[in-house]
Parts: sequence; structure tokens; C-alpha cells
Amino acid sequence: MKNRSEPPSLPRSTPCVLPCVLAAALGLSACAVGPDYQRPAVRLENQWQHGNAPGDERQLSDWWQQFDDPRLTQLLQQGRDNNPTLASAAVRIAQAQAQLGIAKSGELPAVQLSLSRNYSKPDLANQLQGKTGGGSTQQISLQAAWEPDLWGAVRRGGESAQASWLSTIAAYQAAMAALEANIATLYFNVRTLEQRLLVASNNLKQQAENLRIANARFRAGASSEQDLRQAQVLFEQTNANIPTLRAALQQSQHALSVLLGQPPDYYRLQYADAVPMPSVPASVPAGIPRDLLQRRPDVLQAEYAAIAQSARIGQAKAALFPSFSLGGSFGYQSSDSGGNHLSDLFKWHNPVTSASAGFLLPIFNHGLLVNQVRVEDAAFQQAVLNYQNQVLTAQQQVEDALSAIDGHRAARLNLTTASNAARRSTLLALERYKAGETDFTTVTSAYQSQLQVEDGLAQAEGNLLQSFVEAYRALGGGWDGKLTAELSEDITRQMRARTDWGDALELPHSQGSAP
Repeated sequence: MKNRSEPPSLPRSTPCVLPCVLAAALGLSACAVGPDYQRPAVRLENQWQHGNAPGDERQLSDWWQQFDDPRLTQLLQQGRDNNPTLASAAVRIAQAQAQLGIAKSGELPAVQLSLSRNYSKPDLANQLQGKTGGGSTQQISLQAAWEPDLWGAVRRGGESAQASWLSTIAAYQAAMAALEANIATLYFNVRTLEQRLLVASNNLKQQAENLRIANARFRAGASSEQDLRQAQVLFEQTNANIPTLRAALQQSQHALSVLLGQPPDYYRLQYADAVPMPSVPASVPAGIPRDLLQRRPDVLQAEYAAIAQSARIGQAKAALFPSFSLGGSFGYQSSDSGGNHLSDLFKWHNPVTSASAGFLLPIFNHGLLVNQVRVEDAAFQQAVLNYQNQVLTAQQQVEDALSAIDGHRAARLNLTTASNAARRSTLLALERYKAGETDFTTVTSAYQSQLQVEDGLAQAEGNLLQSFVEAYRALGGGWDGKLTAELSEDITRQMRARTDWGDALELPHSQGSAP
């Protein structure tokens, strides 16, 4: 083991240093120092604990079609077209494309045209001799500079920028998948709250009739005041739940409207008409856990981030080695002194040329550069661990969603049976009360059970729908596996009005997904 006080040394993982030096002697660019990315090992289950149906890419790509709800399909398209968060993710791709262009420009020499004109006053000696006129000099030159990429710093920078660009596209697709799932979840929550309000309203109507009957029987002396007050308590309890449910419904409508890129009252105004409840899919094509590595855009986003960081290690290592630079200029210069004229600028006897070569070897800042390599390497290790954790989390999300489907499906079945029994129990209790065979306590208990069970059934149906959405989200549903993106015409027009974007706003429409 090395003593900790030993000075930092050059990196060992540079097998191409000698070929690079030989190539430098020939004036060529050789190889790139630093590690080449290898996909990290990940822990994967062999199969899911629940729902091992074969994967169906078409069903997963258009998962919302499984609910047979045209309104849901319409809402999803509105969200894709208008959501500001998704549009922001698309703009980040354009930003990354511009950054990629910057990285690639470092591969070429820098060439620039220089124009200058100077005027100088006569010095004191000339002024004492009576020379008061100054002199002018003008120059035009073409200058070029180039630093050969001997150690691959520029190429590693290009690799990093390329991976970062692909990461932003994967992030866009992840944002798209999250948006679609969030819209569907909120929409199903709205529909569930509508059903719960309907259950409460129907029960309230029946309880209002029961209160009328109890009041009539009390006035006729056929029942006690206690029966009347019990009927009144049951009516008011049910009535008190309705404002709370209505407020929750309005909040969900507001949140859904904002996801659609619209003001909070948009959904209420546009979708006030009642439509049938969505259908519950028969199953989820879960496939096998290994599919997640290519199916989940957020997993690919994490991996591309690791690829980008791996290339930055090479960039940092390249700074440890000598660098060479070449430069030169060619132009013309003229002056109005000594019988010369400024108009002689482009005469062949006035050329100005220069050539330069530079060599830089880091010595006293070597420790700083070594520690910079360590910084980048530690950041890469974090990116690897984040990727591995993303894979584990993705598997957990699938398992949780599939487990939730099984649980909510069983709950819905049991509550359906309980709801039928509760309605029958309430009917029998009310008939006995009307016949004078029992007091209103039995009716109260029966109605409370019926309301609780029917409300629970509405929630179970909503939970089942939402658990299917979570399963599709966890499996990467809604993504066809290609790294593509789209920027709206309105945003494109605004950005082009401010800046010359060239073709940098033309986002990829066909891009492979595998790193």
C-alpha cells in the first residue's frame, strides 16, 4: 500500500501513451486517454412475482387504448401539445444540440480575420524638431491556430456532449411518459370522485325520503322522536360529506387542467357532460425484467449520464500530458511614414507573416490536475450507482404496481358482493321499519353500511384503474423505444425571432435508443 504522503503520479490506465507520442512526432492525432465506457452490471429478477404475461410492444406503446375511453385519449393529446414542462424538456434538447456543436468545433483550427488601424502622436524629440504630425498604420491579416488533439481531450469532450444530448432526449421521453401517466391518474381520480359524489347524492335522496317518512310517522304517533332524530342525523351526516367530495373533485379538475397547459377551470368548462366509466384492462403485458433496460427512458437517461461522465474522465486525464499548439498569420501592413502611403496596403512588398509553435508541459500544477481526474472519476462512480439504483427502483415500481393490481382487483370483487348485500339489507330494514317491526336504528345502521360499502367500491374501482396506469408507467408504456422529440411551432417561431438557430431546433425524429 502506498504511503498517503507520496505525491500523485501519472495515471496508469494509459496504454496508448507511446502510440500517441509517435503520432505526435508525425503531426497526427492518436488515441484518447481515459476509460472507454462499459455498461455496469445490474441486478435483475428473472421474472416478475405477479403478472408474467408476455410483453406486447404495441399494447404498451398505446396503453391508454386499453381503457376504451376516447376522452382520455383526447386529454393525453392535449397534454402532449400544450404542457409547459414537456415543452421545456424539448427546449433543453435544442440547448444540448448547441452545446454539442460547441464541443465538435474544437476539432477544427480556429481561423479569424483581423483588421486594425493605429494612429500615434510624435514623441517629444520630434515635436522639438517641429514635427507635429503623427503617423498611421493599418493592417489586415488572416490568423489561424490549432492544437492537435493528441490525447483525445476534444474527442472525449465530443463523446460527453453527445451522450449528454442523448440524455436530454431520453429525459424528454421520460417527461412524456410521466405526463401521460399523471394525466391519466388525475383523470381517473376525477372520474372516481364523480362516482363517489353520485353514490352520496343517491343515498342522500333516499335518506331525505326516509326522513320524510320518519317525520310523518312521528306526527302520526306511530314512532318515537328518537327515530325521527336518527333519520335526521343520518341525512345530515351524508349531506356533510358532499361538500368535501366536491372540493376534492374541483381540486383534481384544476390540477388536470394545468397539466393540459390550460387555466384551472378548463376541464370543468369543457368536459361537463357525463360519459361512461373507463374499462378495466384484462392484464398487463409485463414481459421480463431485463426489458426495462431498453424500455424505460429514465433508465436510459441515467445510463447516458454515466456515459457522458465517463468521457469527462478522459478529458481531465488529457490535461496531464504535454500539449502542442500551432499558429500562424498572413496579411498586409502599410503606413504613412517614411514616404510610404496607407493606400499601399495590398502591395506585395508589404506582406506580414508569422508562424508559431508551442509546447506546454504541466509541472507545478500536476497535483491539481490529478485531483481533477479524481473528481471526475468520483462523479462517474456516482453516475454508475445512480444508474444501478434506477434499475432497482424501476423493478420495484413494476412489482408494486402489479401487486396493487392484484390487491385492488380482489378488493373490487369483494366490495361488489358486499354492495349487493348492503342494498338488499337496507331494503329489508326499511320494509320492517315501515311495517312497525323494528325501530329506525336498524335502518340507520343498514344505510350507513350501504353508503360505506358503495363509496369503498367506487374507490376500489378508481384505485384499480390507477394501478394499471402505474403498471404501464413502470413498464415504460407510451414509449416506442426511439429517442425522438418534438418542439412546437409556436416555441420554434419565438426562439427563431430572437436568435439565429439554424438547424439546431430541428429535433431528432428517428434515433436509436441503445447506448
